[in-house]
Amino acid sequence: MVEDEEALGELVATDLREVGYDVRLAKSVGEAKALLAQAEFDVALLDLHLPDGTGEDILLRLSDDGALTEAIMLTGDRDISSAVQAMKLGASDYLVKPAPLADVELAVEQARVRHRLRTENLSLRARLERHEPRISVVTEDPAFLRVIQSLDQVGPSDLPVIVQGETGTGKEMIARAIHDASHHRMEPFVAFTCGGVSDDLLERELFGYEKGAFEGAGERKPGLLEMADRGTLFLDEIDAIGAMMQPKLLRVLETREYSRLGSTRPQRSRVRLVSGSGRDLESLVAAGGFRKDLYNSLNGVTLRLPPLRERKGDILPLALHFLRIHGIKRRLSPRALEALQGYSWPGNVRELQMVIRRAGALAVSEMIEARDLPFAH
Repeated sequence: MVEDEEALGELVATDLREVGYDVRLAKSVGEAKALLAQAEFDVALLDLHLPDGTGEDILLRLSDDGALTEAIMLTGDRDISSAVQAMKLGASDYLVKPAPLADVELAVEQARVRHRLRTENLSLRARLERHEPRISVVTEDPAFLRVIQSLDQVGPSDLPVIVQGETGTGKEMIARAIHDASHHRMEPFVAFTCGGVSDDLLERELFGYEKGAFEGAGERKPGLLEMADRGTLFLDEIDAIGAMMQPKLLRVLETREYSRLGSTRPQRSRVRLVSGSGRDLESLVAAGGFRKDLYNSLNGVTLRLPPLRERKGDILPLALHFLRIHGIKRRLSPRALEALQGYSWPGNVRELQMVIRRAGALAVSEMIEARDLPFAH
C-alpha cells in the first residue's frame, strides 16, 4: 500500500493484516520503488497523489518490470477522471477515499483472485508447451502395488520424495499420483528432465530470468519454481545435476527463496519437490558424485520402482492396455506373448508401449505375431 496519509495507511494495513494479508506500507514513490526492488507483490493499493510523484509513476514501474501485480488506485472525489486514466495504464480498479474498509477488503480480494488467475494462466501456457504426458497405472506386481498403496500416506505428508527407478519405469506417473494425493492437487504439477541439460541452462529453467539477463533474453520468462508455485515440481534425472547447481538447489530447499536471473529481488518458493533418479543417490553420495546435504534435503521419502523385467506378470496386462488406449484392434498371438515375456526390456514400460504401437501399425495380419516385434527376429 502506498499512501502518504500515515493514519489512513496504518488503518487500512491493520485491517488487511487482520483478515490474513501480508501488507507493506510506503508513503512515497521512492519508498514504493524501494519495496518493489526487494520483493514482488500480488496486489498494490496506490494513492494517486504522492509527495514525490503519482501512483501512475508506480504503475509505469510495474509495467516496465513486466510484473503481474494487480493495481488499485486510491483517489479523492474530484480525481475520478485521473483514476480512469490510471486504469488505462494498467490499474484494474479504483476506490474513492475514504472507502469503507469492507469495500477495500472486497477490492483487494478480487484483485488477488485476478492475480492468481493470471499467474495460473501463465503457468498453464508454459506447461502445455512442455506437452506433459499422462500414464495410467496398470500393475499386478506386489512391489509396485506397495508403492501405489503408500501414496495415500506419502501424498498428503508434503515431504520431499525421491522416486528411484530405471528409465521408463513410470517415475513421472508416480510423481503425478503423489501430487494428486496431496492437499495441493488443484495447484500446478510441473515436470522437467535434468539429464543432458547444462548447469547454466538448468539454472535458467529452474529460476527463470528477467529481460536482458543474458544475450538472447528478449523477455521475462518464469522459471519452473514459479510455474509450480504452491504445487509440485518433479525433477527427473536429478542425479545428473552438476556441481554448480547442486548448492543452488540446496539453498532453495533450505531458505525457500530464490531470484530470477538478472534480478536481486527474492521470491518465495512454495513448491513441493519430487525427484526422479535412475541411479541410487545414496551410492552416488558415497562415491562423491552427489552432495550429502542435498540428498538429505531431498530424501523425505524414497520410493523404488521395480524394472519391467522383474514384473513379468504385468507384461500381458500392460500390452493389452496399450492396445486398447491406442485403438489397436489386432490381438497378440501366443508366440508374440512368449517373446514379450522373454525379453529383458531395458527401456521398461515406455519401451513396451512403443513396441506395441509399432507392431499394431506394421503387422501384416489381424494377429500380432512374434515376427512383428523388433527384438524377436
